[in-house]
Amino acid sequence: MPEPTQTILLIEDDSSTRELYQRELSRDYKVLACSTESEALALLDSYPVCTIVLEPTVQSGQGWSLLAMLHAMPHTRTIPIILCSTLDERRRGMELGASLYLTKPVLPVALREAVYQVTHSFING
Repeated sequence: MPEPTQTILLIEDDSSTRELYQRELSRDYKVLACSTESEALALLDSYPVCTIVLEPTVQSGQGWSLLAMLHAMPHTRTIPIILCSTLDERRRGMELGASLYLTKPVLPVALREAVYQVTHSFING
């Protein structure tokens, strides 16, 4: 299992979904949770993270531009990003740099397994 010191950044603007995912991921990881692009960027400037979980429709679709920005920035471009979205836009997500695309509803245990897989690949890759 992952080290409890590994940190995940969860960017989700629906509070109930954010709380559900945070509770599940906190079993194995330190979870930083936020709901906006500006909060996410501030957290990324302050903490090293091993994986990002992003809802691309946060702030009325601003998550898409955040995904592209994260993929372009030198200090975040290698961090795996898992998109969890109500939209089925897998191709767009992968073209913008996502490592994995999950279409909601995503069971919390399935998200935890996906995070483990991409984090393990990132750390050992």
